[in-house]
Amino acid sequence: MSGLELLLAATDAAAEPTTGELMQLVADYSYIGVFLFLVACGLGFPSPEEVALIGGGFAVHQNHPAPDGWPWMLLMIAVAMLGVLVGDSILWWIGRKVGDRPERVPLIGRHLTPDRMQKARGLFQRHGAKAVFFGRFLFGIRAVTFFVSGSLRVPLSTFLLMDGLAALVSVPISVFLAWWFGDTLEEAGRWLGRLHQGIFVVVAVAAVIALTLFWRHRKRLLLAEGAVAAAPEVQPAGQAGG
Repeated sequence: MSGLELLLAATDAAAEPTTGELMQLVADYSYIGVFLFLVACGLGFPSPEEVALIGGGFAVHQNHPAPDGWPWMLLMIAVAMLGVLVGDSILWWIGRKVGDRPERVPLIGRHLTPDRMQKARGLFQRHGAKAVFFGRFLFGIRAVTFFVSGSLRVPLSTFLLMDGLAALVSVPISVFLAWWFGDTLEEAGRWLGRLHQGIFVVVAVAAVIALTLFWRHRKRLLLAEGAVAAAPEVQPAGQAGG
């Protein structure tokens, strides 16, 4: 079940109470709850980040509903971004320390399966450090991608840039929707599902366009280098006919 499906299940009266209780717990502790929950998710806590983001938006709605609670909603987005980056950076640091031995990491190691590690490495082989950006939208290997980025020695500044740009696409949308549709979390979840699908399509199309432009640029460079190598050497005028 995907993170979005778990989120929608939490709004269903017949669903298991666990996810709903987590969402309410996050909302009860508001900003601190969102930060700690997102750091825990970065460390492998078995729950989608959307639970914290929706819970955070709902917490703001309870005290500062739309449309007048913009400052508090923006503060929640900032706190959520900080929690995401801190949790992800810890994973990057652990990957840098243990390298290709994820089984040495307690609790987190069991999520870093060989199959997921291989998929994450494949992303880096194809996209380099940009794999950190794309990995944030791949629910199954998100954490693994951050771990592998550390083991591959991706610079922390580059990691934070790629991860931060990706988080800026998804985090504000999730918090905003829960805040705006605070009375109907199910409706917020459905809107979030549609937007996540749209984000994934946009990211995929952007990746294809970027790779196509890169390949064409590289092909032009190779053709230009070949033309220069094939051109006859021009001798200075004074040496002609020597």
